[in-house]
Amino acid sequence: MNEPSILKRHWPALVLCFTTAAALTGCLLLMVYLYLPKLATDRLPVAQIRRLGFADFMGRISRIGLFQTAAGPVVFGHVDQAALSIDSIVIDYTPGELRRKKIRRLRISDVTVNGALGPNGLAFPGLDRTTLARQAPIDQSGSDDVSPLAGIVVEQIEIRSGMVNLTWHNATYKIPFEADLKPAGTDATKLDVHLRLYPRDQPLTLVAQVDVDDQQARVSFDGPAIAMDRFADLIHLINGLDATGQVTVQTEAVLTWSPLRISNANVDLSWSSGRLAYASAIIEPERDGTPAILSAVSEDLRTWQIKVQGVALRAPAPLAMNRLAATVNLGLDARDVSGKAELTLLPWSIEGPRPVSMKNSASLPVTFDVSLKASGEWAGAFSTGGNDPITRSDPLDITIAGASILGGVPRFSLTVKGDGQGGSADWQFDLKKIRATADGAVINLPSADARGALYFKDEPDGTAWNGHARVRLASPVFDAQEMAGQLDALTLSARFQKQGRHASVVDARLQCANGRFHHQDSGLRLSGGRLDLPFRSDPKATDSQGTFSVAQVDHRKSKIGGIKGRITQTKDSYTFTATHDSSLFPGMTAVLAGNVHINDHGLGDADLSFQIPPYELPAESDLGRFVPAAKGVALSGTISAQGHGSLSSGGFRGDMDLGIKGGELRMTDPKITVAGIDADLRFPELPRIRSGPAQPIRFARAAMGGIVVDGGRFDVQVESKNTLFVEKGRLNWCGGKVETQALRITAGKQDYQVSLYCQRLNLSRILEQLGTVNARGGGTVNGRIPIAYSDGRIRFDDGFLFSTPGETGQIQLTGTEMLTRGIPSGTPQFAQVELAQEALKDYAYSWAKLGLISEGEDFLMRLQFDGKPVNPLPFVYKKEIGSFVRVEAGAQGSVFQGIGLDVNLRLPLDQLLQYKDMVNMLQ
Repeated sequence: MNEPSILKRHWPALVLCFTTAAALTGCLLLMVYLYLPKLATDRLPVAQIRRLGFADFMGRISRIGLFQTAAGPVVFGHVDQAALSIDSIVIDYTPGELRRKKIRRLRISDVTVNGALGPNGLAFPGLDRTTLARQAPIDQSGSDDVSPLAGIVVEQIEIRSGMVNLTWHNATYKIPFEADLKPAGTDATKLDVHLRLYPRDQPLTLVAQVDVDDQQARVSFDGPAIAMDRFADLIHLINGLDATGQVTVQTEAVLTWSPLRISNANVDLSWSSGRLAYASAIIEPERDGTPAILSAVSEDLRTWQIKVQGVALRAPAPLAMNRLAATVNLGLDARDVSGKAELTLLPWSIEGPRPVSMKNSASLPVTFDVSLKASGEWAGAFSTGGNDPITRSDPLDITIAGASILGGVPRFSLTVKGDGQGGSADWQFDLKKIRATADGAVINLPSADARGALYFKDEPDGTAWNGHARVRLASPVFDAQEMAGQLDALTLSARFQKQGRHASVVDARLQCANGRFHHQDSGLRLSGGRLDLPFRSDPKATDSQGTFSVAQVDHRKSKIGGIKGRITQTKDSYTFTATHDSSLFPGMTAVLAGNVHINDHGLGDADLSFQIPPYELPAESDLGRFVPAAKGVALSGTISAQGHGSLSSGGFRGDMDLGIKGGELRMTDPKITVAGIDADLRFPELPRIRSGPAQPIRFARAAMGGIVVDGGRFDVQVESKNTLFVEKGRLNWCGGKVETQALRITAGKQDYQVSLYCQRLNLSRILEQLGTVNARGGGTVNGRIPIAYSDGRIRFDDGFLFSTPGETGQIQLTGTEMLTRGIPSGTPQFAQVELAQEALKDYAYSWAKLGLISEGEDFLMRLQFDGKPVNPLPFVYKKEIGSFVRVEAGAQGSVFQGIGLDVNLRLPLDQLLQYKDMVNMLQ
């Protein structure tokens, strides 16, 4: 039988077999498709996952196919609050790829990570980190139980729609993320990981190149233009902190996980268009549009090289950090930071009642070194410029309430050290070439330096500290509009301490050496000035006394004397006493006393008093020693003075009394004398040079040339340092009274007019003093004598004196030869004058008149009488010549019943008064 026939005969059976096999295979495949996901789900390593620390685990494989497997949800932890939950996992492959243990793509979506940040760090719900930490690594190198997943290569892993829910301070913050993982090339042990985070819609990217065999990853992090405003609520969790602007972050590092280590870290951060504020401090990028830069590099996370540039402190004082380079060492036993910073003091101003500003910028290089040991010991050193000199093109230019201060860039150093029980600090500060100007005053200071130290220690009843400080100004020189001076040095030194809860104790002293001062206008000079001013917080303690002195006070070329005093600090003031020993007047001593009040703000109001006890001037003391123009003028008598003053915020106020008793003023050439001078002058408005009104000046006798005044009084007022107001005067002259009208005398003024009002002056005494004749007799005259002073000369302007109406008088004049001087003898004119001379030798008059007037350089005195000679005159009348002629001695003369006389006396005025040198002295 042939083969076809056999097939034909068995065909139905074969079809039935194949159909049955196909049905059985289909049923088997259907059973596998439906049951395999459940079987795979049941074989998930739930126990191993729980041993990792998760309180629970739930996972489900929903579908297994020839080209795709799907799973989800997968929950690590409790279902209601899981540490990690995944809604969907999709695995893409082909049967051929599965046979080669290869998966084309793993897609994970809707991933939620829940965490909480607390005092103990980051925690995940349903995950016990201590259980995870106790797990020993599983070594499968010698095990025959090899996982069926071993050796499978996943070409790409995608994580989409991820969300991190982070709870912190009772608030939950959501951070969306997504990630991509893929092998690097054909090597399945190397992965490229891209993680993208979107906190507050700000894109952050983390890229990692993972090498599984080397157990390390190179990680980079990039955050471009992060808007800090989006994180304002987090920033404000720190009380008083505010930050704005855009920050760009770029970091790189190598992560090794066996053992866990980070190396080759590199952080770059730039910040622009914003500000960082905390309390009163404000920090900004140095220049608008130019970001501030921070970079940090470390090979092992223990030693960091840090650089910062372009940062500026705007408040409380503007300061730019142009560049900072520092090394940070984070060792196990110690941590230290060292480096250099280039700082710039920026222009600034403070408005207020006393505005302060700095007009220009100043470079300030700073070096620093700070360390902290695990034992608790710490130390630090800060200095400007190290050993290098600080140079700059412009000095500091600071203005304080209108006062300008120019100076070099300061140099300082600060060294600190200590431990948990206490510590110490040493500091010093130097400043060169300081110049200050204010209201026309200039102060030049070659240098200023300060030194100090502070020591502190914890005690059972609180912190105890003590220290000392010293500030020294070397050779300060000042020049004001009226005053100039210089000191060798001005030093402020202090010691201070505090014990626990007790009040602090301060012991300080202000000292200056060899002060020299010069008041240019007055010619006053002070030299050898010294000051030792104490300050103690407890004035009752010992050594609360100081001293001050001036070795020599000079006035122009005159040596005045010295001053020595003591200063005592009391509870609320400084009191001082001093004595001045005069070099001008041997034996004269002036006593000064006062106090300066102390308040919460420092020194307050001050009170001053001085007294010169009655002192008898040496005989014939020459005033030329004080006033050069008064050379040859001598003064004697007993002088005294006293005064009081107060200095407050309103200025200086005071009063002074000056007096002289039994004084005598004498000039030898010309011969002028004023004796019996008594005067009391009160100045109630110091520092204003103005006395009280009607200050009396009395004298017993005055003589000027042949003119003698028998005492008098002037009521005066010093209106200013340039003006003297004579309110009135009364003189006793020639047996009568002379009163003066008010007169204001001003320095530099050359024109004055005054009238003398005369009452009952003895005529004979007037003629004797003014006319250089010998006169006797009775009879008085009254009248007015106008006197003018102009351009250094005195003139009589038509003055007249007349006898009292109804009163007669008698006068005897001799020595009148001047009347005939220059008249030829034998002439009728000579005979007439000679007759008048004889008549005036004894003349009784019914009225008299005396005229006083200046003519050119001469003084003209015109005498007019109406009366008769008491005795016959040796003259007879001759008709042939029409005049009287003198008769021989023994011959009978003529009796005159009445004769009127009109006589002119012409005298040189300067010689008469001898006033010129006195006038020059007063000018």
